[in-house]
Amino acid sequence: MLPSICPRLGNDNIHYVFPQAPVISVTLNGGSRVTGWFDLYDWPIDSTSRDDQIGQVKAVRMLEETIEIIQREEGIPAHRIVVGGFGQGGAVAVLAAYSRQSRGLEPFAGCVCLSGWLPMRKHFTTNDYTAEMTPLFWSHGKYDEHILIEQQVLGCQKLMDRGVDVTQVTYPVGHESFGAVEIEEMADFVDDVLFPKVTFEELQEPSFQYQDVQEETETAEFLASLKYLFDQNEGRFRP
Repeated sequence: MLPSICPRLGNDNIHYVFPQAPVISVTLNGGSRVTGWFDLYDWPIDSTSRDDQIGQVKAVRMLEETIEIIQREEGIPAHRIVVGGFGQGGAVAVLAAYSRQSRGLEPFAGCVCLSGWLPMRKHFTTNDYTAEMTPLFWSHGKYDEHILIEQQVLGCQKLMDRGVDVTQVTYPVGHESFGAVEIEEMADFVDDVLFPKVTFEELQEPSFQYQDVQEETETAEFLASLKYLFDQNEGRFRP
């Protein structure tokens, strides 16, 4: 779809990978087993919805295992990878993109969230380097009845407060309603992060030629808690 809009996104050097969510027991469905990245307790998903923190961390680890395979087999570094998803997939992508520094991982080139949300929002934080290096495209339907628009408003504001470059767009549609404009704007975003437009003046700036970015020491309780979840549940992340 993206190559049909932006031909450069269809060249042989770009790989598209679509990880499949596992089949899990979902509380919202009475415990029945359905496809999902993590458990859900409330519906619709609004600002008061509870997080399945263990499940969300497990989903991030599953995504990162896929990325590790891509890096190993294709030789693609993280700073050339854009992660994204729809709904739960968008939530996993956002959490994965902006929690990497808690495990000493290189930031992604960008993140795309389509009708998703920011998990663990109240305790969320990220460091300045990750925020600077990983811009976000977040689109949402104004009339989304499943994941309410307030999730975009609150999530984007939280990320912008932490210094993330957020492209926040809203469309007059409901859930799972995609239009040509949304796809075009997403394609433009992906094209920009993979093929940045650098001016001649920027090339002459010493800061561009000699970047010396040092990550600040991250002491936020959120990051320590998130790392603890990963460390304590590492054995549970294998399928």
